[in-house]
Amino acid sequence: MNNFSEATNNPQHGLEVNVAFLAKMILSKWWVIFLVSISCASLGFTAAEFTKTPTYTSSISFTVFNRPLGINEDPVNSSDMVTAEKIANTFKVILSGRGMCTKILKNCSFPDLTLKDVQRAIVMNSITNTNIIVMNITTSSREISYDLAVTAIKHFPEIVKTSGFGTSALNVCELPVPAAEPDVNTSGIRYAVIGALAGAVIALIIIMILQIAKNTIRSVEEVESKLDIGIIGAVSKINPKGGKNKAALRRPLMDDRTMGFSFIETYKAIRTKVENAAAKNDYKVFVISSTGAGEGKTTVATNIAIALAQNGRSVLLIDADLRKPSVCNLLSLTNPKDNRGHGLPDVISDNTPIEKAIRYVEKHKIFLLAGTSIFGEPTELLSTPRMEQIIAAVKKEFDFIIIDSAPAGVVTDASIIANYADAVILVVREDQIPANHIKNAMADLSNGQAEMLGCIYNNATTGSGDSLYGKRRYGYGYGGYGYGYGYGYGYNPPDEADK
Repeated sequence: MNNFSEATNNPQHGLEVNVAFLAKMILSKWWVIFLVSISCASLGFTAAEFTKTPTYTSSISFTVFNRPLGINEDPVNSSDMVTAEKIANTFKVILSGRGMCTKILKNCSFPDLTLKDVQRAIVMNSITNTNIIVMNITTSSREISYDLAVTAIKHFPEIVKTSGFGTSALNVCELPVPAAEPDVNTSGIRYAVIGALAGAVIALIIIMILQIAKNTIRSVEEVESKLDIGIIGAVSKINPKGGKNKAALRRPLMDDRTMGFSFIETYKAIRTKVENAAAKNDYKVFVISSTGAGEGKTTVATNIAIALAQNGRSVLLIDADLRKPSVCNLLSLTNPKDNRGHGLPDVISDNTPIEKAIRYVEKHKIFLLAGTSIFGEPTELLSTPRMEQIIAAVKKEFDFIIIDSAPAGVVTDASIIANYADAVILVVREDQIPANHIKNAMADLSNGQAEMLGCIYNNATTGSGDSLYGKRRYGYGYGGYGYGYGYGYGYNPPDEADK
C-alpha cells in the first residue's frame, strides 16, 4: 500500500534546527523583541529612579611636579612636565591608598564612618595632557564630603613624604567647597540601557526556544527528513500588497488569471504528478486531507480538480468535510437555497438521487457534490455502506474524483473515507503543526485502503527550502487566508481559503 509503516521503523531523527528559518523567524518577530526591550528598559529606569540616593561631591585639584618647589631656580620645562604626568599616576594611588584613607578617618569629624566608607568615597582622576590630578570625594552628605576633603588637604603632605616622594612636589591648586547641589545621577539611563539589552536577549532566547520546541515543518527538506514522505508540490505564500486582487486572494483559484502565472503553473505541475500516478496505478479517487485546520486542504483539493478539468478530464469534486463544508464558499456558491439538496449527506441518506445532487459548475468546468449544511454525526454517516456505493458509482462516470475531507489529525472522517479511495494526498502547511502530530495523522490515514501518495507543502515562504526542481519555487499560495474549524483541536486558521 505505502511505505509509511516501514518509514516509521527507521531511526528517529534528532532535534534539528533550520538556521535559515530561525533567522527569518527572528526578523519577523522584531516587534516582539523591541517591545520586550522597551518594557525592560522602562522597568530598569523606574527601579533606578525609585532606589537612587542623592550624592554630593567635594573636589581637590593637585598640581604634580617632578621636583620640590624652590629647589631649582630653573623654570619648569617640557621634560619636567612629561615626567610629572607619569609621577601623577603614582600619586593617584598614594592619595587613594589605605594609608591616606586611614589618616582621613582618624582626623575627620564623623566617627561613625568606617575605613571602607572612606575608601569608597575617594576617586582619583587625571586631566589629560596635564600634570593635574583631581581627588573627588563623594558621599550621601555634603557635610561629610566637604569635611573629608578638608581633612585630606591637612594630612596629604605627610602621606606623600612617608611614601618616599620627598623629591617631588604635590601642590593644591584648587581648594574644595561644599557641594551646592546633588550630583547628576545617570543610573536611570544606565539601568535603562542594561534593561533594554537584557530584554532583547531574553526575548530572543525565548523565541528561539519556542520555535525549536515546536518542531514544526519549516522547509521542503524537513518534509522528507521528518515525515519520510515524498513531495507532490510546494506552493509558496502569497503576500498581498494593498487592496490589489484582495477579493481574489480570499478565493485563490488557479483558473483565475489574476492570481498570476506562477500560481497557475504550480497546480499544473501538481496535476501532472496526479495524472501520472493515476495512469500508472489506475487510480481515480483521491482524498485530500491535512493534520489540522487552516492548512489549505480545501483550496488544494479544489484547485487540483480545476486543473484536471482544464486538461479535458471529467472531474467530480466532493466536499466530504461534513463538519465544516467550505467548497461551495470557495467557489462563490453561497446561496443556501441553491445549495440545498446537493450535499453528500443528502445522497447518503437517500433524500436525493445522486444524479440530481451532482451539478456542473460551468465556470470551472467541474462536477460538484457539495452543499453548505452541517451534519451532526458525520463519522457514522460516512461509515455506512451507502457511502461506499456512492464512490463505486461515481468511479464509473468520471475520470477523477477529488474528495475534500476533514483534518485527519482532528477527527477520523478522513481515515474512513480513505477506505473507499485509491490515494491520499496530505497538505502540510509551513510552521503550523508539530511533526509528530503530522506523523500520527499519516499513520491513521495509512491504515485505510488508499495509498499515501505524497504531500503538498503549503504556504512556503522564501528561503524555506528548494523545490523539487532545484532552486525554482512552485509559485504562489494562499498566505493568511483560512476558513476556521470548530473542532477544538487548537489549530485556529486566520481566514477562509486555508481550510
